[in-house]
Amino acid sequence: MVTLEASGWAADRDLLADFLAEPNLARIATIDEAGEPHVVPAWFWWDGESFWVGAQAGDRKVANVRRSGRAAIEIDADIRRKRGVLARGRAWVIDGEDGRREYLRITTEQVRRYQPDRPPHETAERYARSGRPVVIVITPERLISWGR
Repeated sequence: MVTLEASGWAADRDLLADFLAEPNLARIATIDEAGEPHVVPAWFWWDGESFWVGAQAGDRKVANVRRSGRAAIEIDADIRRKRGVLARGRAWVIDGEDGRREYLRITTEQVRRYQPDRPPHETAERYARSGRPVVIVITPERLISWGR
């Protein structure tokens, strides 16, 4: 297990968990084969140790994680609150049947948070039918927070 170095209000695990339970959009950052940053929006799920991001096996971010084993994720609240976190660390991909199962599990939770008017499991199943779902797991080594 990696020791998480956290700064600011996110050093309080309860405040961090409360913030990450809000329906804020994340941006996942990876480095492409040319060494250039690749940043895309994503839903996320936090298990208290790692960020889990659903993806499709053919996504560029998936290829970047497979190659480098590193990623960052940034989550910020409504612009008026000026509050957020940036986490950087190790990353890996869960694929195959395990990836599909984990994709369904985290997407069900994400639908509850991001689309509370939709049936969670059925919506996750519908999303999983597109392509080959996988999950990117990011275990932060460093977490920086700003705002209050």
